[in-house]
Amino acid sequence: MSGLSLDDFAFTGRGDQVLATLSAPNKVVRIRPGGTATTVLDAGDGVQNPTSVAVRGREVYVLSAACTTAEDPNLLRARLHGGRRG
Repeated sequence: MSGLSLDDFAFTGRGDQVLATLSAPNKVVRIRPGGTATTVLDAGDGVQNPTSVAVRGREVYVLSAACTTAEDPNLLRARLHGGRRG
């Protein structure tokens, strides 16, 4: 894996998988061993310049600071299933 500019990450509790925030593209990605990154949350879910992520059980919490837009900073809570939130 290369080319990703991570702001924060958290282990999912499923082996070596992590969730990482990517501020500029407004995404949260799941990174699997070997470097495969899959988008799990994005701007369509309300993510705006995500700055931190936390995982508790099957819940993920993402702080979106909205640094570049200055609109709707928020704390997003989602339940993750497979590749996308459910």
